[in-house]
Amino acid sequence: MPTDVELSRRAYRKLVAANPNHFGTLQDKALIQLFPVIEPKQGDTAYEEIGCVSYSPERDRLEATIVVKRSFGYGGDPCTHGSVEWVRFFVDFGSGWVDAGSSAARVFDVPDGKDCAGDADHPYILVAGVILTPLRKFCATPVLPRVRAILSWDHEPTAGDPSFLPVWGEIQEDTIQIRPRRRFFPKDFVDILEPVLKIDPDVLQQIIDDEAFPIPIPEPDPIGPVALNPQPLPPKEGPVHTPFSIDKLVRLYAPDKLKVLAERATDRRTAKLALQPVPPHRMAAAEASAAISGTVSSLALAKTSLVYKQLDIDWGSLLDLLDDGKGDTTYEELECLGLDDAAGQLVATFRVKRPTGFSGPPCSAGSTEYVAFWADFDDDCVSTYLGTVPVNVHDYITMPSTGLSYAAVLPLNVDSYRRLCKESGLHRIRAVLSWNSPPSTTDDDAVPHWGNRIDAHVHVQPGRPYDGIARLTIVGGVPTAAINPGTGVTTPAANMHDGRPLDSRGCPFAGMVRVQGPADPALAGISYRLLVRNVTAGGPDTPVLDPFYVVDDTPGGGVGSWITPGAGGWTPWRSYHQNTEGVLGHIHTSGDDLWETSLEISGSGIADSRRFQLDNTLNTASVDPANAAHLAFDAAQIAQQNCGKYTQGLTIHGTYDARDTWFGSWGFSLMPFPLPSMALTTSVLANTSEAPVGSTWSLDTTDLGPCGYVLRLAVSDRAIVDSYWLGHSTTVDIGFCIE
Repeated sequence: MPTDVELSRRAYRKLVAANPNHFGTLQDKALIQLFPVIEPKQGDTAYEEIGCVSYSPERDRLEATIVVKRSFGYGGDPCTHGSVEWVRFFVDFGSGWVDAGSSAARVFDVPDGKDCAGDADHPYILVAGVILTPLRKFCATPVLPRVRAILSWDHEPTAGDPSFLPVWGEIQEDTIQIRPRRRFFPKDFVDILEPVLKIDPDVLQQIIDDEAFPIPIPEPDPIGPVALNPQPLPPKEGPVHTPFSIDKLVRLYAPDKLKVLAERATDRRTAKLALQPVPPHRMAAAEASAAISGTVSSLALAKTSLVYKQLDIDWGSLLDLLDDGKGDTTYEELECLGLDDAAGQLVATFRVKRPTGFSGPPCSAGSTEYVAFWADFDDDCVSTYLGTVPVNVHDYITMPSTGLSYAAVLPLNVDSYRRLCKESGLHRIRAVLSWNSPPSTTDDDAVPHWGNRIDAHVHVQPGRPYDGIARLTIVGGVPTAAINPGTGVTTPAANMHDGRPLDSRGCPFAGMVRVQGPADPALAGISYRLLVRNVTAGGPDTPVLDPFYVVDDTPGGGVGSWITPGAGGWTPWRSYHQNTEGVLGHIHTSGDDLWETSLEISGSGIADSRRFQLDNTLNTASVDPANAAHLAFDAAQIAQQNCGKYTQGLTIHGTYDARDTWFGSWGFSLMPFPLPSMALTTSVLANTSEAPVGSTWSLDTTDLGPCGYVLRLAVSDRAIVDSYWLGHSTTVDIGFCIE
């Protein structure tokens, strides 16, 4: 790191290792007394900050944009491993924060420069996200939870701790909208009875007309691309709502209807916004756009003009207003734009700013926000159109006055733009937002009336450029370059393909091992197969015949499907448009041996082979001497007690051990209440070190009130499970009572 980077940044890990409270981020009073604050620092955003926090209802994905502000201070240039920007997400559905998982984006020291237009290429924008599959409700009961994102440089925020204080980074919150279930269930009567009594007659009639109330087979939860056992996304079953006509919209947004609607608002400012009239050129946007573009006949135009005349609306003046190209952000506005390099997607965040004006409430067709994406990856000031993503939006009277934050996600074949690490990977991208009518696909300078346009710079991480050569690029979620070719274990500096760092001690694999290859268009259509063999036990290569899951690049979420290899395991190589993640196959493993997979090309033979060490043995209670988790009371002490009952204030003693061939970590917890600070002491201090047989623990019960308790020991290993999750885990519990 450059010497002009302050010590607190340059030596961050060393300082925290020496004193966990060096920067004053610990919140436990007992620990604060043990570790004094040396240099107070919390939430420093000098190097990075959160731009936006959003959610894609179509993809069920939480997203956070990360603004990288400087050209140094990130651990090394793109030819090194750099460092990691961590984001942990929490969601509050009304009963407190729930941990939704963490994600990571790798960041580097990238020199300052200028793009072809002479504009500075810093800051640049990263994106990190996680899949969220929440419980859904019927459309008449909107689900608008709060989301908290904690950004922390080079230190993963603690799981389950929504109050975690980052040293370098920040905390940001926003409100999102969860996609409702498409069909109606009997239990929904309880949730929607009162709202239905107050619902607008036009909307209620729409629901009845569309037969939204028949009871169907329950719809499965949506599955994301990183699920352990992904299933194809279900078809768009259920009613298809028809957009409201202009006369219905005029009635829906009549002053008396808006007044009734405002009374249901839960936010005073939202109620005030709901009372403001929706202008005619808002309600007419879709029809006017079609008229301006010339996609409707003269007869249809005449009929439309007549309808508007009968409603006392000047059709001609509406056309003039909507064709001004100025961009009105009263109702919606693009706020952030960035690249998720690991997931291979561009993410644009826009805000719905008003409770009305989106053509109907949740149980109607509503309207559509369109986001078109452009990029200049050749750095010649010529933008290329990449695609348009639609996002369905509605009127939400219960939204907060700050609005709702949405993500529009476009899959991107990032590999096609990778260059060598010494070359610049910074590029300008653009997003154009347009409400209820798609923006131009030929002119990136065109600004729709309802919407806006934003630009950003992004960093495409270095990699191997396309060369038409078939190879294995990712095995078990890890880039093949980060797997030792002999041992099949990850290397000390290895990361998951999505940027998450792995244990420097090396990680084996378990469960389903997903194998991926390049999306090089030169390979599309060739016939290939995967072979697998047990290196430890010996034996021949056998074809992999298991079905595997692929996701295409359909705008708005992608469509997933299962592919079954043909006779002998032979399968055609699919293009990026059919298979955005380049999945070649799934290998379902067992045992703890060293395995090897080979890629065979029809007519050419073996193109590539990779070994991977397995660890499918789960920690069990003292069954396997090398893989054990054990917890017990001290035999002498328990003999003196009455059926596990202890007097408050007594110190309870016991033994434990936590071992594994591929040991990860261990930890204690207490239920039903949190473990009091410093109440538990152990003979082994570091929880990333194995606890051998005979290790001891002591629990001071002074701060435990009379109750029944369970002491839990959790032990995990380092295996990469199902190509995504890190570590098998097991728990051992013992119960006791305090009198």
